[in-house]
Amino acid sequence: MVYYDMKEYDIEGYEKAKAKGKMYNALLKRKSDGKTIKVPFGSNIDYNFQDKTGLNLYPRLIHGDKERRRRYRLRHKTYLKDGFYSPGWFSWHILW
Repeated sequence: MVYYDMKEYDIEGYEKAKAKGKMYNALLKRKSDGKTIKVPFGSNIDYNFQDKTGLNLYPRLIHGDKERRRRYRLRHKTYLKDGFYSPGWFSWHILW
């Protein structure tokens, strides 16, 4: 998994992903040169707990089940790294 240091990047926003099987791209702007990086995250065929992107392009995939959310987070917490953005970070914080 690719990690992006939070000290080096700012979140600009989100857009619909063009990558096959992905829901969204997180747009990260590098502070040093202003270059924008696209980080694809979220499966466009699997359910998720919520959608905090503001785009809400997949409302049929939102289940809102707190027990299911708890189990997802138990399985995926090992993919998070303190102080870094990653596809897993965006899924955890934005979709779950």
